[in-house]
Amino acid sequence: MKKYFLALLVLSLVVFASGCTSNTDTKDNQTKTLSQNNVSFTYPGSWVIADSQANDTIAAVADPSSVNAQSGLAQTVVTVQLQDLTGTFDSMYADNYNSLFSNSSYQRVSEGNLTLNGNTVLTNVYTVDADGTTLKQKAIWINDNKKVYVILCSALSTQFDAEKLNFDMIINSFKIS
Repeated sequence: MKKYFLALLVLSLVVFASGCTSNTDTKDNQTKTLSQNNVSFTYPGSWVIADSQANDTIAAVADPSSVNAQSGLAQTVVTVQLQDLTGTFDSMYADNYNSLFSNSSYQRVSEGNLTLNGNTVLTNVYTVDADGTTLKQKAIWINDNKKVYVILCSALSTQFDAEKLNFDMIINSFKIS
């Protein structure tokens, strides 16, 4: 239980701490496709592949225009995490969020499910206060052959809604090979 909370927390912090691998700042309607570690998705052409050191992260992209000038870290990021299924999918999901929301820094915004590639997946949207900054995160949980993929979309809470189209592009194009 604590393992999942820590994994999501570490995942978020490591991606923020890792920054971006490029400083391109082109604003256009082009897209790129990331294909690695048996997953692929389309992401905005102005975004870059992020360097994450978290153990369970298999892919990460970030908006270089969201880099905080003081910290040098991207604040708008999407990471994909892969874990082995332990117990049932529903219990793994519930245990993770029971642990996560026992920390007062995390506040649930919404929870539900959606259909992705013909499969029902679980979603959880929440805010987290980290070092005086409020982030909003959307986690998409996918169960695939005893593997759990978590797509974590994160941005400043004040910017999250403005990133909805970008996050939706990544989520809706996500494929497991």
